[in-house]
Amino acid sequence: MKNKSYILILLLMITGIIHSCKKDAENDAVQTTPYNLIIPSGFPPANIPVGNPLTVEGIELGHHLFYDPILSSNGLSCSSCHIAGMAYSSPAFVAANGDSISVLQIMNLAFNPDFTWNGQFPTTEAVCMGDFEPPFFNTNMDTLVDRLESSTKYKNMFFRAFGNNAFRSMSDLELKTKIVAAIGQFIRTLTSADSKFDRYLNHTENLTSSELTGMAIFFTEQGDCFHCHGGPLMTSNAITNNGLDSIPSGQDRGKYNYTGNILDDGKFSIPSLRNIALTAPYMHDGRYQTLEEVVEFYNSSVHQTSPNIDPIMTKAFKEFGLQLTPFEKQCLVDFLKTFTDTAFVNNPNYQQPN
Repeated sequence: MKNKSYILILLLMITGIIHSCKKDAENDAVQTTPYNLIIPSGFPPANIPVGNPLTVEGIELGHHLFYDPILSSNGLSCSSCHIAGMAYSSPAFVAANGDSISVLQIMNLAFNPDFTWNGQFPTTEAVCMGDFEPPFFNTNMDTLVDRLESSTKYKNMFFRAFGNNAFRSMSDLELKTKIVAAIGQFIRTLTSADSKFDRYLNHTENLTSSELTGMAIFFTEQGDCFHCHGGPLMTSNAITNNGLDSIPSGQDRGKYNYTGNILDDGKFSIPSLRNIALTAPYMHDGRYQTLEEVVEFYNSSVHQTSPNIDPIMTKAFKEFGLQLTPFEKQCLVDFLKTFTDTAFVNNPNYQQPN
């Protein structure tokens, strides 16, 4: 009995050594190239997960997977909901329960602390992991493995990025993790910092008189936009209640729906205003179709009694709204349009690869 126990322990040790050597060989077989993410002037440091550093090979793989319906059983790809011409957002979609959900743009996410409208996810990888499920990709993993095994392109790309293209020997979770790691890397390269307003700040382009008037409204207490949308990212990245509803219900309860904390009722992540003219409809549920409607909401329709409303929305001079004139409201809209970055939406490095 003692000998059998000894032999069993020896076999387990040998198996462990072989497994360890196999992993070491796998790691030694791939030499990835670190990718230098260019951070625009004034931007904060990039938030790159320690376990998923940017590599040239990983980004290339993620770029192809982002546009490829190979991941889905219904012909969808990441790019189906994140369209280049809309700053990688898309029109609102209706969920199975009837909720209208506005699709957030994919842009400057390397500098975000959390993700989705209610800040539920700490990384883009965590967000992407949910896309394998209905109603998005509804991925059949057996079919996906077959597709990848039959693709010379992806076998080569996976090996260059991760040193492993033995898809059939991977667990579903292992394969999904590699896929979202690559897509996450690609998404973090999507950087927007060349709008008309950026060029104005860099003294290479002028604003019109209307845009200048709108800028004065935006960056002063008159419009009071800058507290939530100031800085180079044009978002504070805070999660707050801006007074959309007097009594939030359903999806309008925002962060509360996943924390259960009543102090989170009605709170949503503040989106960036970069490329805002391209990302209609607006708010988490797409309730406003135009920038003019958004400006009018802040001008006259904020529910100041909404639970947990941000103190910025209830300053003493705001009891009767901002009281902007029609001319001032139009100037503010004109200024918001200067945040559009055409170089970003037309950047071939981000668009569908050949």
